[in-house]
Amino acid sequence: MTTALIGFSLYLWRLVYPPSDWAILTLVPLAIALFLGFWRLVLYPWKAKLRLALREESPLSKFITGGIRAAFLSIAFTGITTFVLAWLALSASAWEGAFLLFLVFLASVAFSYAQNVLVRHFYQPFAYATATSFATWMIALPATLLVAYWTWSNAVYPGEMINATFREALQLGISRLPDRGGWIAEVMAIPYAYEAAKLWVVVQFKEYPFVAAIFSLDTALFTIILARASIVVTELIQSKAQALPDDPGN
Repeated sequence: MTTALIGFSLYLWRLVYPPSDWAILTLVPLAIALFLGFWRLVLYPWKAKLRLALREESPLSKFITGGIRAAFLSIAFTGITTFVLAWLALSASAWEGAFLLFLVFLASVAFSYAQNVLVRHFYQPFAYATATSFATWMIALPATLLVAYWTWSNAVYPGEMINATFREALQLGISRLPDRGGWIAEVMAIPYAYEAAKLWVVVQFKEYPFVAAIFSLDTALFTIILARASIVVTELIQSKAQALPDDPGN
């Protein structure tokens, strides 16, 4: 279900983006799932720790609930993750898209397995919080190294990039976007320009292989965001399917 939700939302986004700004609506279900899932991940462990640290009779218990903190972190996570995934959906080839969905599936399976094991040793919500970190790095770390190596060894430099100025390189990157205006195009131009800027730096310092290696690793870091997004959505789906109580004290 996680793979289907993420994959279908991003596929619709890629399909509808060229003709209309209404494409943003295709990302709403994904954004809601990310927000609610991350909210649980942040809020419930905090509430459990707060019950140990704060006396029930304290008047501070009415104000220190963790809700504002969870909301702020969830909004930040949702915004960044949705933005990165939307860019990946537009720029990825068919093979790259299949690879990304495979990572989503692997991260979901790893999280489910890790939680089933850790729940025998930890109370909730610490079991799923620990499983989240474990599954994220178990999938993202090897995937990051694999993508970084593939990017470094198979990078293709457009001929026009060799003699381009920095400004011209940015224009070349932005030109990869569909030829349309609108506020979404202005926002999505940012990652395209950033990727073009990195490629320009690599071309300028082609005598220094470590520069290309560093930027290849930077390119691969999206796998961490993708893995965490998959786990967050998986946890939300599992919690609803199993009708787990929201209160970590129960």
